[in-house]
Amino acid sequence: MTDHLVTSRIIELDKPRNIVVREETLDLTRLKPSELAGRTIYSAVSPGTEIAAYVGDPPLRPMKVYPRVVGYCNVAEVIGVGADVTDYKVGDRILNFQSHRSNFICSEQSVAALIPQDCRDLVAVSTTYLFHLGYNALLKGNFRPGMSVAVIGLGTLGLTTLALASSFGGVVYALSDQKESLDKAVKFGAESVYLKSGTGSVDDIRRQTEGGVDLVITTSGRWDDWLLALRLARKEGCICVIGFPGRTEPIPGFNPLDSSYFYDSQLKIVSCGYTPHLDVPPYDIRFTMKRNCSFLLKQVIRGKLPALEIVSKVVPWREIQGLYDTMASHEPGFLTGVLDWT
Repeated sequence: MTDHLVTSRIIELDKPRNIVVREETLDLTRLKPSELAGRTIYSAVSPGTEIAAYVGDPPLRPMKVYPRVVGYCNVAEVIGVGADVTDYKVGDRILNFQSHRSNFICSEQSVAALIPQDCRDLVAVSTTYLFHLGYNALLKGNFRPGMSVAVIGLGTLGLTTLALASSFGGVVYALSDQKESLDKAVKFGAESVYLKSGTGSVDDIRRQTEGGVDLVITTSGRWDDWLLALRLARKEGCICVIGFPGRTEPIPGFNPLDSSYFYDSQLKIVSCGYTPHLDVPPYDIRFTMKRNCSFLLKQVIRGKLPALEIVSKVVPWREIQGLYDTMASHEPGFLTGVLDWT
């Protein structure tokens, strides 16, 4: 094997609960002018998306489900650059959206952020995009400091969203049926925590917020949690949807758009997740993927976001199936894992 030929090991699912490793040879002398090559250092697992694919949950849209690659939280070292690449050089470390794989080639434009050379904790950095999903929800919900925010579901995504809302000056109410998650929510800055199944939680939150919260962010796919979101929102409040209500459940026994909640309260319901991935000036689009990720990366590096607190385990990349099995079992207190490719 010559120096310019690199073997990439790519993790794929060929069917539910079956991971295979495919190999592909990359020729670094054939980079297009705007492309760069990277060697993965760490990649974090995005639990909702990846575990749903692993266990075989219904796809979100009509598509060929398997085989498929998984993952999109990648930290890598640049090992080659095309002739027109100006923002990155060999030896730089980058945050990007490549799936779980040892090496890759991508366009310069698709890189999310340049990691400062003096940054030492790349495990923490690998979680940056897991905070972005909650950040996107806060932006789409027109969050302002001082707003009351209810976060339903305190898995990895719920906790990162809670941490952001709290650090930005929100008054956050956290709801889960996992004691370990409620304990973590307090540590992350929740004003109050509640068991979702507990009696009186809605009445208590509505009393504290003078009629309901300004913004509900639901990370759950359960219909009973959707009903909870409807009951928690104030008149003209907003429900930001990061989860996928009803994805793995039968038709609910209630109207998800019941007029007593939706119409009478004039609720806004917003789907979250998409952010423009364009290199344009701020006066055209202020909150682009790159600007958002650069901002959140700085917050992680400065210790303003609890990145390491959401990482339950770091394992060699070859142990991904065991990591997925642990996460699919919903072990209490286990949030997410990071794959070590070094």
